[in-house]
Amino acid sequence: MTIEFHEQAAERFNTLARKLLTKARQFPTIQFQPVTGNSLCAVANLTEADIIGSVKLKQRSVNGLGEETGRYWDTNNGRVGYEDDGYAAVKDLARRLAQTKLLQNRVSEEFLIDELFTWLNETLESKRQDEFMEFISSKAAKQIRVHEFWIPVYRTYSSCEFAIGDVQFKTFSPAMLDRWYSRIPDEERKRAPAADMALIRQRSLLQGSLAAVIVIEAEPQKAVAAAHIAASEAIAILRFLSEVNWTCRITSHCLPVGKEITQTAMDILVENGEIRKISKSVIDQGPSGWNIDAARATPLTTGVLEMLQQLASERSTTELRTDLYGALQLHARASIATEVVHKLVFVIAAAESIFLRNSNEPIQKNLGERLAFLLGQSVEERKSVIKNVDDFYALRSALIHHGKEIEDDQKDIVDEFFVNVWLSFVALMRNGDQWKTRNDMFVALEERKLA
Repeated sequence: MTIEFHEQAAERFNTLARKLLTKARQFPTIQFQPVTGNSLCAVANLTEADIIGSVKLKQRSVNGLGEETGRYWDTNNGRVGYEDDGYAAVKDLARRLAQTKLLQNRVSEEFLIDELFTWLNETLESKRQDEFMEFISSKAAKQIRVHEFWIPVYRTYSSCEFAIGDVQFKTFSPAMLDRWYSRIPDEERKRAPAADMALIRQRSLLQGSLAAVIVIEAEPQKAVAAAHIAASEAIAILRFLSEVNWTCRITSHCLPVGKEITQTAMDILVENGEIRKISKSVIDQGPSGWNIDAARATPLTTGVLEMLQQLASERSTTELRTDLYGALQLHARASIATEVVHKLVFVIAAAESIFLRNSNEPIQKNLGERLAFLLGQSVEERKSVIKNVDDFYALRSALIHHGKEIEDDQKDIVDEFFVNVWLSFVALMRNGDQWKTRNDMFVALEERKLA
């Protein structure tokens, strides 16, 4: 592909890049000292035979948060690089480039920073004479291409494929994995049984499970980051289908593989200073796997996946849909929280974000009545919803303001509130087309109350 910036825009960026050449500074050479005073156990010993291709060394400094604050390279005249204002100017130029129409959502700031330092380095050492925009346009054009990423979802299964927004959910088939793992000759696998077992475990984790499939046109770093963001959003929407949302007692593991919320405990039995036993166990937090087919078959969830698909595809068509989509993303964080208090925070935040006008109106009264008239079909049903909201907020107040833990016999109140909030979101998706904004919804619910 070809990337061509407008002549005036290219010249402005070239001018900024040339100014950066004057900000390079010399720094003292660092003498690296071997790490001593520990006895860490090495997993492997890498030699020159294990290194494939050329080795690139990136010299950088970071602050206490792990954020890069400087970049350097060695020259015949010593160590040269950028820190403080000079480094900030490099980052600012990369940020401004990343926001241009030609590069936005197609290249990452990290890619631009790396390539900008390559240009600065080689220009200062007289290894190149081209202008920066000519250089970066060529580099970006070579790197931007269409990528298809499959982000595996931890132990989540479905007999059919489906989509949520732009993200397709597909299953890793045995044939697909056969082609991948057959690349390794059987002789090599037999010579390394431990490595072979690791491959078998990896295949076991993938085969038959769902993957969030995203097609993106971008340079590799940007494509990977964007794919994970899109997958995480779609998986969060998918989790709304799970019964985990109806209780504060269990946790969902439906997340991209590697991010699943699993906890283990290790205990070491010692007698007379000698280790006698090392045990490791999984802390049970809820179902370890999730079958989408079974989740769709329950009476409460009939048609919910289809509503989620429609919302994700049309989330920008009205203000209410946009707000509801954001509330569901917030609500989804409760299903993967491991502590009851964290679940409460996310469910409350999601409910208040969609069912309250602002922070100035009374919370309990308005939230209770709006949920009641959205869900209740009779006076008794509405009274029940309002009472549950009042009881729940009494627990919430005792927890937040007085540090009183929620007892086991009080969790039924929490679970009932969670179900009411979940049903209210379902009702909004089912009937939301009749309202364009949250205010339209508030007016309609007020009219129901006065009818």
